[in-house]
Amino acid sequence: MRAIETLFLKRLFKRLKDETSGNALLLVALGLPALIAGAGLGVDVTQWYMWKRELQYAVDQAAVAGAWARVRTDTSDTYQARATQEFNANLSVLKGMTTTPVVGLALYAGGVKTGPETYVENSVTVHATASRLLPFSGFLIGKAPAIYAYAQAAFESGTNFDACLESVDEDADVGITIGGNTVLTAGCGMASLSTSDTSIQVDGNPEVRLGTIEAAGGIDTAWFAAHDPEDTVKPYATGLFDPFKDLQPPNPTESQVARTYACVHGKTTSTATQTAGVTTTYDYWKGADPINDFAHMVTANYNNRNPNTNTSSSKTVIVDGVPTNGSTTTTYWTPLNGSKANTLWERKIVITDTTYTGVVTTTPPDTALLNPGTYSGIHVQCNTQFNTGVYILDGGGLTITGQYTVTGSAVMFVLKNGAYIDVAGGSAVTLTAMQASDLIARGVSADDASKLAGMLVFEASDSSSNKDRLNGNSNTTLNGKIYLPNSNIDFSGTAKVTSQCLMIASATIRFVGASNMTTFCPGGSTDTGVAVGSNPTRVKLVA
Repeated sequence: MRAIETLFLKRLFKRLKDETSGNALLLVALGLPALIAGAGLGVDVTQWYMWKRELQYAVDQAAVAGAWARVRTDTSDTYQARATQEFNANLSVLKGMTTTPVVGLALYAGGVKTGPETYVENSVTVHATASRLLPFSGFLIGKAPAIYAYAQAAFESGTNFDACLESVDEDADVGITIGGNTVLTAGCGMASLSTSDTSIQVDGNPEVRLGTIEAAGGIDTAWFAAHDPEDTVKPYATGLFDPFKDLQPPNPTESQVARTYACVHGKTTSTATQTAGVTTTYDYWKGADPINDFAHMVTANYNNRNPNTNTSSSKTVIVDGVPTNGSTTTTYWTPLNGSKANTLWERKIVITDTTYTGVVTTTPPDTALLNPGTYSGIHVQCNTQFNTGVYILDGGGLTITGQYTVTGSAVMFVLKNGAYIDVAGGSAVTLTAMQASDLIARGVSADDASKLAGMLVFEASDSSSNKDRLNGNSNTTLNGKIYLPNSNIDFSGTAKVTSQCLMIASATIRFVGASNMTTFCPGGSTDTGVAVGSNPTRVKLVA
């Protein structure tokens, strides 16, 4: 019996083994739980991905909004509220599912340097979490997953870069050279538009503290790092420009008059100390006629009527040649009382002795008093005063090389056809630029006058290149802007400023020898230079 049952089971399993009509159903039945689980998990993962995208977009926009608020002075303190507002505005599916965004400040790329070892935050960070329990994943893991997102937006406030020194030749091999034992410690900024790798170059052993130094090309950063670590050095900077490029020099009617420079010889004069000694005596006589018929002297001083005196006085007078000493005597008769032979007379005798001492003959220096006009050149050869106005130098130079006094208030020198400036030697030079009101009074439009205000030397754009020189001394005072777009200037001396800032913009600039400029602006002035570059406000998402 057991053998029969065994045989039956073997045959049954053999038939099941060979049967294939139910395999699909079996496989489906066995895989159905995995299929359902995969579908459920896929739906939940898709949800999580959508949440992540929306949450990331919200924190990105919040960080950018906070950064823009931070760079504006009027909204700087509200950047957190602005970021939170933007975060909530970009939520749709996740409304009510997120944590309150955490908004803060952080250093990006080291932050903004404000001192040797001081840095401030320059970015806004935002992070938040979204969470909600989903049916399938919640059944499997028993809790809601946390979807996290983080964003960081860096900001840079828009600023103008001011400078008192600028090289404006974009193609120059070297825009600015600082050499010798130059001292440049004005802290008023330096810029070069040269795109060369040697845009700003240092030679020798100078002392430099200019605040911010920028160039469209390369800068000797190694030297500045070793010798001037407190300055901000920016090679290959963008946003630099020539602030005077589009200006045209003025040409008032009075400046179109052709004039020549000439010195007037001084007139020789002689002076001396004149001393006058005056002796006065009185006596009294009787008689009908004091001159021809006096009787006799009555007394030396009748009843003490008048005392005798002896006085002296001195003063400086102009004399002709060598003066002669002299003495004069004058007698005065005055009747007092009586008549005829009994008339009482008073005699007053005045003796004046005049002497001259200390005769000095002087010849004043030659002088030149100039009016605005067009000059082929001005080579200062005597004490010179420039009256207010525009002086056009056509082809020649403004040369000041002697021991003279040169002054000019509210003046402008326009250089044309290769004209140049050459200030060197021991002259006492004080030149001050025109202001807008001075230019308007000479027919210049208010708009142009505003742009040209403060311009002391202006080289016309079509003037040929030349080499200019400023080798002043402690008596050299230059108040205003010097613009030489086509020419090169060598600065090898000193200069002062008393009323306006000095700004030099030239094709190239060289500081040589013992140049010494510790200030380009009057004491207490807040105007430290001219805007030669601009950096727009920037906000960018960095994380």
